[in-house]
Amino acid sequence: MAALELLGCLIAVVSIWMFASAHRQHAQLTEVPTFSNAHHRQQQRQHVLYVDDKIYRGEEISDMIRGALSFPSDHQLRFRPGSLAISSVETVQHCYVDMNLYKEHFDQLFAVQVSVSEKYKVIYRNIPKSASSSSRKVMQDYFDGKDTRMKHYQLNAYVLKQNYTLISFIRDPLDRFYSSYDEAFLRMGPWWGSESVAKEKPALYKHYISNKHKVARYPYLYEGMKTIDDFRKAYCPKNLLEQKDGHLQCVESDTIDDSSLTRRFEQFVQDYDGSKPFDNHLRLQVPFLVYNFRSNGAPLPVSAIYNASEANAGWRTIAGEKGVIIPNDGMSHGRKSSRRFNVDLVSDVTKRKICQILALDYCCLNLELPDVCKSADKDSEVYCSLEQKTVKDQKGEQYDKVVIQSHRSYS
Repeated sequence: MAALELLGCLIAVVSIWMFASAHRQHAQLTEVPTFSNAHHRQQQRQHVLYVDDKIYRGEEISDMIRGALSFPSDHQLRFRPGSLAISSVETVQHCYVDMNLYKEHFDQLFAVQVSVSEKYKVIYRNIPKSASSSSRKVMQDYFDGKDTRMKHYQLNAYVLKQNYTLISFIRDPLDRFYSSYDEAFLRMGPWWGSESVAKEKPALYKHYISNKHKVARYPYLYEGMKTIDDFRKAYCPKNLLEQKDGHLQCVESDTIDDSSLTRRFEQFVQDYDGSKPFDNHLRLQVPFLVYNFRSNGAPLPVSAIYNASEANAGWRTIAGEKGVIIPNDGMSHGRKSSRRFNVDLVSDVTKRKICQILALDYCCLNLELPDVCKSADKDSEVYCSLEQKTVKDQKGEQYDKVVIQSHRSYS
């Protein structure tokens, strides 16, 4: 009898231990993880750590980036684009660019194209389709700036040792993509391969011949178009084309595209994976703010980043800091032109695909997604992550760094 009672006690103890062990395992799977340097702060923030069961709040990620909150090195913490409580400059400094995916978004040269004002110690980094034309003109007209290329060590020396201010302008990625494609379509049309262009505009001819293989992946883009007049008929009102030099007014007129050009655009977006732009204007913005793949994607020492849609205000801020006077009517507004394809006809499905193509810009520039791209389907929404990676500096030396990455739901 005593032996049976002892056996019963042993069974009860084992059962309790197994239940407690299973409960601990379940708790490990379901408990909200918290990471903090201070336990009381950890408890205070635990209830707001997630937007939902997978996505972290930008405030928490920002604290981890700045070191105010410790980061778990073996985790990948997801967050939404534009949710960080830090500037675009700071976000870029922590951006990780997958060089295998984005290699063709970079210049193959060691030198960076900039406009430099030695008089006012300002360096402007050009990003196409982000107030670049007006910004270069401002540098030239009011800052005595000159266009040039600077090698990486030179740029670092100017900013870090000689106290130059390195600035740039960025634009809403979706809006910029429309303009970028519009420009790229014009620049890569088959009309640039004609003999007359070769004689009259040899630089444009050479550009087209050197890059036409890139656009050959999308044969439908220029179907039925052999000359630039064929293209103009698709977007420019007939009454303008019938006037002498009327085509010059086409860029200021609303497009008459009845979906012919828009269908080509949407087909291109469907087929394009974002890795091999067929023209410089289709390159993402982030690659203009980090050194190229030869330097392991290290960030440029950017001092300030301004909104291209408010370029006038941005330049006046810079001018005020440098003691430069820009007259009230002294700024041009870049190339003002209507888009040739009809953006109003672009479907929401296409817009969401574009946002995925542009995930790197949204995450590494800390820009909020357009409402149409905030998908209810979390598996297809663009998101960003914070994680620790072993990276290389410009000298090739490895070190661990907490970085921001972009993620998208297609390959």
